[in-house]
Amino acid sequence: MWIVLCLLSTLTSGLASIIMKKCSKNNNAKSIALIGLLISHILYVIVSILFTDVLTTFNIKSFVQIAPLTICQMIGYICGILSVKYASVSTVIPIRKCNTIVTLILGIIILNESIPILKLIISLILVCLTIFIVKEDKISDDKDSKKGIIFAWLFVIFNGISSMLNKYYINIFINPLVVTFYYSLCGIFIVLLYCLFTKSWKYYNLKNINKSYFLFTYILFDFVSNLSYRFCLVDGPVSLAQPIHSSSIIITIIGSYFILKEKISKKKWLMIAGVIVCVMLLSI
Repeated sequence: MWIVLCLLSTLTSGLASIIMKKCSKNNNAKSIALIGLLISHILYVIVSILFTDVLTTFNIKSFVQIAPLTICQMIGYICGILSVKYASVSTVIPIRKCNTIVTLILGIIILNESIPILKLIISLILVCLTIFIVKEDKISDDKDSKKGIIFAWLFVIFNGISSMLNKYYINIFINPLVVTFYYSLCGIFIVLLYCLFTKSWKYYNLKNINKSYFLFTYILFDFVSNLSYRFCLVDGPVSLAQPIHSSSIIITIIGSYFILKEKISKKKWLMIAGVIVCVMLLSI
């Protein structure tokens, strides 16, 4: 069952990226990021309250215990934004895809996940193919680009750790919605604190968002993707789930080909086929 949820998470994550491409056109990136973060975290809290007893069993200890997950994921999120601010997407995305390797290693070392050697090799091949697919030949070497590369590697570290922590906390709390509740509550607190100290409230004006339905559609797909991924970790090892989830870029590329009419070279089509084969082998 975990593999079905993982594939659903991969599919919706890939589609969410396509929708975000449409949404980011002629819109302020900071406004989209802040609105998206706040609404999605509020949705997580509402769903968690509806389907668990987190309100009656709420305690500060659990809130503080799960805070490192929120902090790591938030830092990773910020580093991800800063990486594409200072360097080109084609430069930083291949680096950022290395977060899967960090999660895979931490899953085996810290969580003591036992992965068959063949599946481990397939996972590494899958990660390598994913990196090569998004890699471009022309990479800028200016000062800002180097700064962007540093932020990309920081994203790799913090995002890789947060993915492992998701599995770690699910092992402790059993119910992914409980983890989601405390994670989101802490997330809302951090976002509101940020807006308070930076006076960024003006970015929450939906009237300034062109075609806001794209933003809400993105939030919905991202919401489904994250919940599906957390539930797949109940039974599934993060060392296998994360490499499969990272292949969502394939959905984005293929979707962009058909929907956004973006071109794909024959070389990329072959690598996409390789990724699909790897995902199928890991699903067996």
